[in-house]
Amino acid sequence: MKRSAALTPLSHDHHHALSLAMQAGKAARQDDAEAWQRVAQRLIQHYQDSLQAHFAQEERLLLPALSQAGQQAAVERTLADHAHLHALLQHPQLASPAMLQAFADAMTAHVRFEERELFALAESLPAVMAALNQHGQD
Repeated sequence: MKRSAALTPLSHDHHHALSLAMQAGKAARQDDAEAWQRVAQRLIQHYQDSLQAHFAQEERLLLPALSQAGQQAAVERTLADHAHLHALLQHPQLASPAMLQAFADAMTAHVRFEERELFALAESLPAVMAALNQHGQD
């Protein structure tokens, strides 16, 4: 699906996030502690390098515009997902099959929600898109 220019960078980030989720799920199904550690380190690095900034951008630009448009349920779901993913990525046992699978499941569900519901909702609301486009011009 073609995204609006304002949401395209966020949508592109989702591709990499899904790739990492797939790697985490694959590692979780292996009996290989070294693989668990490698993937956990990759997840932590991605979190530090880009995922935190991705969440912050959504929370700073997209979610306030959706909230002003009366879409509080979607905002609350997104914030809850972000908090859950933050917690998983900071869990001391991230390099374990259970935590890697929990991350894989949570990230996949979150990206699907944002791509299929949240971004589609935003694009259907002219006031939200106007706010996002205004930020892009600042």
